[in-house]
Amino acid sequence: MSDTDQQLLDAALKGDLATVEKLASQGANINYSDQWGNCAVFSAAWEGNIEALDLYYKLGANITLEGNNLLCNAAYNGQTASVKWFLEKGADPNFTFTNTGENALHYTISKTSEIDQRTEIVRLLVNAGTDVNKKTIKGAETLCFMRDAFLKAETPLHRAAAYGNVAIIKLLIDAGADPSVKDANGDTPISWGSWHLRDSDVLKLLLYGNVARIW
Repeated sequence: MSDTDQQLLDAALKGDLATVEKLASQGANINYSDQWGNCAVFSAAWEGNIEALDLYYKLGANITLEGNNLLCNAAYNGQTASVKWFLEKGADPNFTFTNTGENALHYTISKTSEIDQRTEIVRLLVNAGTDVNKKTIKGAETLCFMRDAFLKAETPLHRAAAYGNVAIIKLLIDAGADPSVKDANGDTPISWGSWHLRDSDVLKLLLYGNVARIW
């Protein structure tokens, strides 16, 4: 690591693209990552800065980071433009974290903020072929929630039942998500929706088999 590498990263974190380009032309490493894992392309993806992503890509930025999937992180932060950009650049829509089993849909449906953006991200991922029935790894600790949170072998539909809107749930079901699938505790998506006190417009979509009707 040289001083110019850190200067380039500092400029990237400030959104100073002219300085980033200048330092890169002088030999600074566009792929430099500091001790906390910060790097130029991650910052741009997280913020939805497509101008920066285009520049860093042109300068040779690696968009496939080990252990820090940019597609999933952009989805988690509700950055529709970044998600679209990565898919267009050939990012694997079915990337799965080996230690948690989570894919980009799990990451998208982990927050209730930016719900319109998250709905569009789900649409993009479903159209790209992301597995709507992928289960997480029971007992693994997840970074999608704040503290002391452990996975329950849930699918994206389980999370959508708790945190998503009607449009997200419909997108998943239309793409083949199974409302009867059970997590490690034997709970189905409608169980999650019931525990999270969701309204009947959500619960009606999750009915299956002999579950009592909702009128």
